[in-house]
Amino acid sequence: MTRPEISEASQQIASLRERIDAVDLAILDLLNQRAAIVEEVGRVKQAGKGISTYVPRRERDILERLSRENQGPFPQQAVPLVFREIISACRSLEATLNIAYFGTPGSFSHTAAINRFGNSAAFHHQPEHISDVFRAVEKGECKYGVVPIRNSTHGVVAETIDNFIRSDLRIYAETHLEVHHQFLSRSKPEEIQRIYTHGQAFGQCREWLEKHYHQAEYIEVANTALGAERASREPGTAAIAAELASIIYNLPILYPNIEDRSHNTTRFVVIGYDSEQPTGRDKTSMIVQLRNRPGSLLSALEPFRKHKINLTHIDSRPTKSERWEYLFFIEFEGHVQEDRVQVALTDLEEFCTHIKLLGSYPEEETCRVSPTRISEQAAIET
Repeated sequence: MTRPEISEASQQIASLRERIDAVDLAILDLLNQRAAIVEEVGRVKQAGKGISTYVPRRERDILERLSRENQGPFPQQAVPLVFREIISACRSLEATLNIAYFGTPGSFSHTAAINRFGNSAAFHHQPEHISDVFRAVEKGECKYGVVPIRNSTHGVVAETIDNFIRSDLRIYAETHLEVHHQFLSRSKPEEIQRIYTHGQAFGQCREWLEKHYHQAEYIEVANTALGAERASREPGTAAIAAELASIIYNLPILYPNIEDRSHNTTRFVVIGYDSEQPTGRDKTSMIVQLRNRPGSLLSALEPFRKHKINLTHIDSRPTKSERWEYLFFIEFEGHVQEDRVQVALTDLEEFCTHIKLLGSYPEEETCRVSPTRISEQAAIET
């Protein structure tokens, strides 16, 4: 381009940037208008007492409506990500939400918690056991907890189900996370001798690891982010972890997405003492113990067929009180306040010695992926 052409292009860009700046100011003004209204909502809620700051069905409705209304060219996949953070920031003006999650900062549970609550919540990690997340909520240290409940490859998370058996906490919401394993290290690929990994992550990346690092020493850790934290301090080591761990511990991604199978998804649930109202698109989870007689499982499923209730999952867990006795973790479409569900549960009582409802909550149909770059300060809140 000639100098006059460059000069003209520069002038056009400068003019367009002025328009962008004006739009940004307009957006900022609208955000502050929204924030002021949310503050007013917060005052009304405080006066009413007992009204939840976090309402999953309301957030789902907002995000789905805005996604439908978007006509572009703003990217469709960015709509829920942007508005999730707007909602999170505005909600923090009502109250600070303290959220417990399993694992070290940077774990997949941490990522799922951010996906659900946004970066303006206060996150508290429980690095040792899922039961610690339950206890943090039971003791009132945190309002909600985020725990994994089922993986598309490995099935139900037994420790989570076992905690539901003993706890009075309920499922208040759910969120899905596409699981992508990153190979992280500050060392050169040929220098890596030890690899930190969680057992489940190792199983999901076994083929890739056997092909590229079959001679390496594998060290199992309680969660993937803990492995990343250790690898960040030890030369010649690597970790298999989430992208968020790469950001927090400043570990380069040597090889991205090393999982052997695509579409690996983990479902997480939000636990607490709150309950949701029916939305017309809900899911219910429960644990039942059947009477010890022939055909009891088949008989227990009949009320769902009879009342046209779609079962989405059923899994068995051995009881800890009796040998060869089993509990069943069951999920179905519908809300416990629906008439057909109440009738089905009444019919179910004939075939069970115990029924424990874990909660009815808005169903989330799609997987959300958190922004690929989250500030370390926001991500590592404790």
